[in-house]
Amino acid sequence: MAFRLLPLLPQDVPHCVSIYFAAFQNAHSLACWPRDVPAVREWWERMLYDELEEPGAWWLKVVLVEEGMEGTGEVVCGFGKWVEPKPGVFPETDLPQWPEGADKALCEETFGAWARRRRELMGDRGHWYLEIVATSPTHQGKGVGSKLMRWGLERADAQGMEAYLEASPEAVPLYEKLGFREADRIDTLIRNERVEGVWYRNLFMIRQPVMQGREAER
Repeated sequence: MAFRLLPLLPQDVPHCVSIYFAAFQNAHSLACWPRDVPAVREWWERMLYDELEEPGAWWLKVVLVEEGMEGTGEVVCGFGKWVEPKPGVFPETDLPQWPEGADKALCEETFGAWARRRRELMGDRGHWYLEIVATSPTHQGKGVGSKLMRWGLERADAQGMEAYLEASPEAVPLYEKLGFREADRIDTLIRNERVEGVWYRNLFMIRQPVMQGREAER
């Protein structure tokens, strides 16, 4: 068996939404996105389909391929989205229309605050942005997430660019291992019919480029 990194394709979208819902079991995700509401899943699938065509976005998947079955028997184990640098452009803070069944107030509060914090922290400095990364629970701890992340980090290093992401607490050890450091955090009290009074912490992390070769020797 071997893991391979490939472009994400439209036919992968439904499975990737299932991976996302299975991978993110924290209070914020469960409160925002009820898993048993069809409109929520349809919204996620439509968003991923639309964003596959987003300029400057790189959607990737990691697949597990059985030996001797090249091109067949592929299982998508994780996926991610990197957004390439836009020097001189401030990150957008506009939010989408949330689906029926989602906790719209919580989505507005948290995603709005997180978008504004990225704008404050990064300004118009060009940077690689890891917008989403998710690994199937079955394949967590096997290097799938690292493989997806290193794709963007290698490009950030080659271009001398910072990388930026938002992190749930459970993912912080992996991000720190790859060179990210906490720049700020926001704590939110989550309370609705699915989550009762839980504080959720979202961290904002920045990674400085790793200089290589002769540049590193100067």
